[in-house]
Amino acid sequence: MEKIGLTALALLAVSACTPPVQRDLTVDGTRNANYGTDLFQCRTLAENYDNGVVKDGAGYGAVVGGVAGAIEGGSLEGAIAGAVIGTGLGAADASIALSYERRNVLIRCMQGRGHRVVG
Repeated sequence: MEKIGLTALALLAVSACTPPVQRDLTVDGTRNANYGTDLFQCRTLAENYDNGVVKDGAGYGAVVGGVAGAIEGGSLEGAIAGAVIGTGLGAADASIALSYERRNVLIRCMQGRGHRVVG
């Protein structure tokens, strides 16, 4: 149980580092009259973007964690604990990747609408 508690703390620490879509954009030059409307629409698009990576990461983490738990613990309980921990870590890692991808979607959307967004 101690491993699961430490893993939960690690997941919280990792998720706190995620760059949000809500962070301000850096624009080269002035913002035109459509900037606010375009930003709202592009943020909505980015926040709803889902490439399935979190689900895949959780599944991959569960398999790897289950195998590692079975090898280390030598029991079904070890495999289950490893799968649970692996699921959480895999999902957290994939969630960070998805957050970066959503940020990129936001930037590309704004650039596509004629705004000189650099980051």
